[in-house]
Amino acid sequence: MDIYDYLDLLQKDIQAFPIEEIEHRYFDICTQLCGTDLVKAIQLVSLKDYQQSLQDLLTQGLTTAHSASAKAIYFEYDLDNDWNSTLFICENYSPLEEEDDEWACEWIDEINGPNLEPFGKLYESHGFDDTNEAIGSTLYLVVRTVLAYMKAYHEVNVCIGFHDQDPVMRINEASVL
Repeated sequence: MDIYDYLDLLQKDIQAFPIEEIEHRYFDICTQLCGTDLVKAIQLVSLKDYQQSLQDLLTQGLTTAHSASAKAIYFEYDLDNDWNSTLFICENYSPLEEEDDEWACEWIDEINGPNLEPFGKLYESHGFDDTNEAIGSTLYLVVRTVLAYMKAYHEVNVCIGFHDQDPVMRINEASVL
């Protein structure tokens, strides 16, 4: 499987399984791909402050989204720039099955989010997907980021993706802003 196959699987798992089960499943998958040492190094990065920053960001974003009658909130982080992030308030939204993520490029407001420099450094040292080690480490970094976002606020229709990710991951399409 390539990294995009794993990302498609992650999208399905987000809709089907609780967070704890996803954490265990991808710990195992990524350990098989890149080994225990690298997965443990990623796991040792505390996400407590990052998750708190995401909660604050989403609270601010929801206020903005409600006042603008927005349909979605999209969080994007940049793998190549220390996980620098932005929360986009989007006027429109298309469900995953429509295979159209242009709505995420047409935001009405944006809010700068946190970075996660330790993830950026880990990513930089292994790359995106040239080897199994790169695939496993990138996947585990992405999974931990997505799960931190889900834990921060999982009661609304919010989406997440790394810069240039296609398709954008939906966290809960059934919810409405």
